[in-house]
Amino acid sequence: MPPFFDWLALLIFISGWLAYTRYASVEGKRRHSLSSIMHHFRIDWMRRLLRRENRVADMSAVGNLERNSAFFASACLFAVGGLITVLAASEQVMALLNDISFVQDGTKEMWEAKVGVLICVYIYAFLSFTWSMRQFGFLSVMIGSAPTPTESIDDGVKRIFALHTAEVMDLAGKQFNLGLRAFYFSLAVVGWFIGPFWFITGTVVIIAVLYRREFRSNTLKKLIRARGLDPNLPIMHSEDDEAA
Repeated sequence: MPPFFDWLALLIFISGWLAYTRYASVEGKRRHSLSSIMHHFRIDWMRRLLRRENRVADMSAVGNLERNSAFFASACLFAVGGLITVLAASEQVMALLNDISFVQDGTKEMWEAKVGVLICVYIYAFLSFTWSMRQFGFLSVMIGSAPTPTESIDDGVKRIFALHTAEVMDLAGKQFNLGLRAFYFSLAVVGWFIGPFWFITGTVVIIAVLYRREFRSNTLKKLIRARGLDPNLPIMHSEDDEAA
């Protein structure tokens, strides 16, 4: 198949990724999604934290979130290192893959382009996960500096602190989600080694899976009901959300 179709498939992949990311961000403000419902839980968490003297459990929970980002960041480094090694041995790897009937034949330049795209995807994921780690670190500092219930601090100040601390957690969670989304889309790139048709098909399937989990999953419905909201109604922004 001519290289034109390979580059067309790559364009569809990039456009689909960017379009879904934009769609999820905008639509998440209009209707319930995993990101929007978790925002409510994070505000509740920070409000209750300010009523507790002992914050050990809270720091432990944030530490677990930070370790999740660290795990995936390490996985990205291993993936990039492995792919660079594959690039260095392109001819040997291509010779092995040519023995597989369903893998598309192609030039060395095309093969290196495919591996290069995978490397770029994992580098992007690494940058997202490491930024998420740093933000969870900032969150730990904020929790450590949180006023205690016995301190004579105005309730309005505590309320603002809780809201903006939840916002920092939202930002950290968003970066983690972007990195995880890159992992999903990297699976679509694997289909490119079979052929551009499978690359496009993989992209469409990944977008469908992400949409289903973000906006239509049973987990989302349970989270909405646990928060006392109606899954069939649009998002109702409270005064606290607007202040944030």
